[in-house]
Amino acid sequence: MKKFKLNYSPLALLLCLAIVLSGCQPQAMADDADNEITVWSFTDEAGYAIEKFEQKYPDIKVNFVNIPGNFYITKLKSALQTRSKAPDVFMIENANIREMIDVPYLQNLSEAPYNADDLLPEQYPFVQGNEKDSEGNVKAIGYQATPGAIYYRRDLAKQYLGTDDPEKVSAQIDTWDKIFEIGERVQQESGNKVHALANWNAILNSYDGIPWVKDGKFVMNEKYLQVLDLVREARQRKVLAEFEDGSAGVAASMQNGGVMFYPGATWALQYTFKANAPDTAGLWGLAQGPTGFSAGGTYIAMYSNSDKKDLAWKFIKFYNFDHEFLSELAREQDYFTSNMVVNDQLAQTVTSDYLGGQKHFEFFSEAARKVPVYERTKYDTIINNDIFKIVLQLYLNNDIQTKEEAVERIKRDVKLRFPELEVE
Repeated sequence: MKKFKLNYSPLALLLCLAIVLSGCQPQAMADDADNEITVWSFTDEAGYAIEKFEQKYPDIKVNFVNIPGNFYITKLKSALQTRSKAPDVFMIENANIREMIDVPYLQNLSEAPYNADDLLPEQYPFVQGNEKDSEGNVKAIGYQATPGAIYYRRDLAKQYLGTDDPEKVSAQIDTWDKIFEIGERVQQESGNKVHALANWNAILNSYDGIPWVKDGKFVMNEKYLQVLDLVREARQRKVLAEFEDGSAGVAASMQNGGVMFYPGATWALQYTFKANAPDTAGLWGLAQGPTGFSAGGTYIAMYSNSDKKDLAWKFIKFYNFDHEFLSELAREQDYFTSNMVVNDQLAQTVTSDYLGGQKHFEFFSEAARKVPVYERTKYDTIINNDIFKIVLQLYLNNDIQTKEEAVERIKRDVKLRFPELEVE
């Protein structure tokens, strides 16, 4: 066979190289894009989980979009409906979960290959209460458990109650009447410088989550009628410091010891007390109050039209059921997860210096099992914030004289806002 010598000019070689590169580059870019998912949230707390997820799965990239503020749900709905740059995974706040749970753009996680129902027994019942749609399918999974407690100042407890031991303090504040009696005495003995509670929200927040609607009918739960009585009594007995909720006055009282008791959820340790009173480490404890409750919480869902469902599910499963990650999250972020298995493992060893060395995971693990299981409705947030709280303030100020008038005003406002509801 004859051998042929092929001669290529430099220009020809460059042309060939360009052709090869032009054929490979788009494919490489496509492969990278195939290993990316987009996650939306209304807070930045998911950043920690994303960092840990990418460490465990270095071949997957997570594009995180934080949209703070009141427009998050509006933007999310628009993106899901129009399919315009919609996220593969997105967070939903507890206040909005029932508003979103039946939207068709949420992937059914009960079906194969996800089979989420097999995993949910690891979670607290009150968290599971809002993870399913009206047909019983899992549409969102809550990665955060938020049982409530009474955060109390240990120095004030020693001074006015004679002890700062959590169990002994709990025994002295297990009814509102006991708290009111303490409040009256403390207000007098301190010369009006110390109060039992910061404001009336401390009472109302202890009943967070009770639904207002059942089967299309407005329901006035007996607990809300009790709240009307309790807030007026608390003011009359000078139990309240009368700070506006979320104000600088409340924050200052945490720092200077102007209030003894603050009902709050698990996340309050990190985002309320440590944030507002960083110099008071060791001066706090957790006690059981008059009622078990939960406040807040975050759920995570998958976009039903995502073309990255396998990666999206891997992220959701990691965030909720990866025990190694959840243990790190709990220890490093003081984050109380929704996973009972992980929390129970940590309960005997994890303590908080800020809470005077108290085993707070043990405390919250017990409290979480006592939280009533409520299925919220899409009406609850509006009725609670835009109707009940307004009427409650009017009643407290005697602008509405009787409880009967307050109830009629609530019913009237519900009828005007939601004409589709049956209101008796």
